[in-house]
Amino acid sequence: MKIVEPAKKYDFWLRGGHVIDPARSLDGEADVFLSGCRIVPPPENGHVEPADVREIVDCSGCLVLPGLIDHHVHFSWNTSGIAPDLFCLPNGVTTACDAGSVGTNAFENFLRFRVMPAMMTLKASVNVTTGGLAGAGYVENIDPALYDVRAMTYLFERYRPYLYGLKLRIGKDISEGMGLKPLEESVKLARRFGTRLSLHATHPLEPVPEIVSRLGEGDVLCHSFQAMGPYRILDENGRIYPEVWNARARGVRFDTAQGRIHCAFSVARAAIAQGFQPDVISTDVTTYSVYQDRLFSLPAVMSRFLALGMSLHDVVRCCTAVPAELMGMQEEIGTLRPGTLADVAIVKLADRKVSFQDCHGERLDAAQLLIPQMTIQAGRTCYRSLELSGLFR
Repeated sequence: MKIVEPAKKYDFWLRGGHVIDPARSLDGEADVFLSGCRIVPPPENGHVEPADVREIVDCSGCLVLPGLIDHHVHFSWNTSGIAPDLFCLPNGVTTACDAGSVGTNAFENFLRFRVMPAMMTLKASVNVTTGGLAGAGYVENIDPALYDVRAMTYLFERYRPYLYGLKLRIGKDISEGMGLKPLEESVKLARRFGTRLSLHATHPLEPVPEIVSRLGEGDVLCHSFQAMGPYRILDENGRIYPEVWNARARGVRFDTAQGRIHCAFSVARAAIAQGFQPDVISTDVTTYSVYQDRLFSLPAVMSRFLALGMSLHDVVRCCTAVPAELMGMQEEIGTLRPGTLADVAIVKLADRKVSFQDCHGERLDAAQLLIPQMTIQAGRTCYRSLELSGLFR
């Protein structure tokens, strides 16, 4: 005879943790309850019978955050790419956006065989070039005359729920001799398809004020704190250009997209000191930067921005509420509001002496490090450290 256990009212009771949920301006000790694949309200009378809970997780000493969102990743690079679930879920990341790894030629296959099978919530941008970022040593041809607009039309009609926008790279070795024509034409295409353009502009060949003046509401400037070449978001006196402030006021968003070479600590520190914080903090991870010292993971990148002077609340906001809104999914992810998807990242803010280094050789000493402890995606445990396993009494 099969014994059927009675249904429990709650699947998880995340008890005693410090909850940070910027979408609700919540920052303090609170309990979080999950049932099925949803966050659910706590009991009205505040009393919970342990017998009504399938699993109680003691989160004391931990931060309980909405599942983290890595807004800029590359899951297809150097042929093999990265398995999304394998890299992201152990790092508290339950949602990610591929930032234009693939162009129109292979985008449908990329969706079907890399994006759709993942446990995570994933979206992807279409690279405006047909070949996209095929691998190391390959520079895509961004001549607008070669864009396959017909294929883009098909993709946006067929797969829009999975699409985040269009992606263009400009800069040294990519746009030489073309000026800003590829950018202007890509913006036109983004408006035509009712979407955004995400722009890579590392080592740009034109001043940043001229670049951001072409971007509009919802567009994203990636690698905002880069310092390759003569042009960056800071003027010769180290001040944020007025045009950059104006772009933010128009609704242009600024993503750190750190990568190995795209974030200079000096630029980030100066910008943050002037009140110009990033809208989004992301990794720009590729096969060459996974678990490597200049990048490592999203929690490591978040820890860098804590050391650069941002508050913990703002750092979490840049990896939860803001990217969720950019994805048009703020009612589903990026928050622990009851009714939303049960995506949760439990992490420790541990006292650790860490020394980070950027690609320019500048070191950044940190005293704290965010260390993932448990990841719940859509109500399922996807990662758990031994420390949070309940094995130690």
